[in-house]
Amino acid sequence: MSYETIKLDINNKVATITLNRPKMMNAFNEQLIWDMGEVTDKLKNDLQVRVVVITGEGRGFTAGADLSERESSWTDTKDALLRGYLPFLKNIIDMPKPVIGSINGAAAGIGAAVAMACDLRIMAKDAYIMSVFSNIALVPDGGLSFLLTRAIGYSRALEYAIEAKKISADECLNLGIANKVVELDQLQKATVDWAEYLAKRSPQALAYTKKLMRDSITQSYDEIYNDEAEAQLSIFGNEENLEGVKAFFDKREPNFK
Repeated sequence: MSYETIKLDINNKVATITLNRPKMMNAFNEQLIWDMGEVTDKLKNDLQVRVVVITGEGRGFTAGADLSERESSWTDTKDALLRGYLPFLKNIIDMPKPVIGSINGAAAGIGAAVAMACDLRIMAKDAYIMSVFSNIALVPDGGLSFLLTRAIGYSRALEYAIEAKKISADECLNLGIANKVVELDQLQKATVDWAEYLAKRSPQALAYTKKLMRDSITQSYDEIYNDEAEAQLSIFGNEENLEGVKAFFDKREPNFK
């Protein structure tokens, strides 16, 4: 399947989505929004894909919304956010497999929300995340107010948002936003190596652990404890679990199917 504004590559159980509008710093026009909805719908239900990577073509991850686009099918900004961006952002958050943001450059505006919606982030040394909205007298959107605040706390998130300050890759690492920071020329290989390593892990462990930890952001200890017990009950003793236990005693790598 081909897309107008993204490239999709699937290899070794890893799907890589590359935002492909490099002349516009991969800014989101309407077509890119629809393409992201379609591709994330596809990958969400593809049992052959165990890890998803999102990155950008060229110098940037994504500069956010394409403010130069003059015509679209949206009735207004709220319609674009609810009918356009929200479905694919929710697909990233709800996807039953890890999504790695491979941040090759600027992740600004709603591009910062896309980066923060990913489960894991690896960043090029010169990349950054930036809530630019206050520069044009707007508020963060795409769920960035939620995602950034829960990642680094209210006071820091507010400071970065109202001052429109760049969060450098090294700051992201120190704040716990980034999992890894590498030189730009090492980013692609480091991302692929990490994604392929995760793709060898148990799919059910990846899916359930992601959901439990995502839910823990808004649920109580007792609720998560019960959900863990329910998840454990549903998968304990199944084929994947037995293969993992057998591989442990055989002192070999498990072969999860």
